[in-house]
Amino acid sequence: MQTGDGARATLVTEGDQVFLHLTLDLKVAKEKSVLVTTALLGKAKASDCAYENPDGTPLRVATDCFGKPRNAANPTPGPFEAPGTGTLTMKVWPLASTRKTKRKRVTK
Repeated sequence: MQTGDGARATLVTEGDQVFLHLTLDLKVAKEKSVLVTTALLGKAKASDCAYENPDGTPLRVATDCFGKPRNAANPTPGPFEAPGTGTLTMKVWPLASTRKTKRKRVTK
């Protein structure tokens, strides 16, 4: 994917791993933004329901997709908090939290 603002994204598969090669424009780091919350999103048009967590509590996106805490005063726009600038490489699959651990087989 390439956009008109100089940003580029490419997914690369290497064996069973997937990497995102991302080039961000310097403008992204300078953008002002706010945390995504139930209040910011309002209600869904089809259901007229508020966006919320599965347990019914108000939504507050305080971490990025890797679990890194967001800057509450001015979070980075997009799925990654403060990823840096220039060309970045991020491992997106498998995530450490989703890796299968090898289990010992128990025989009777």
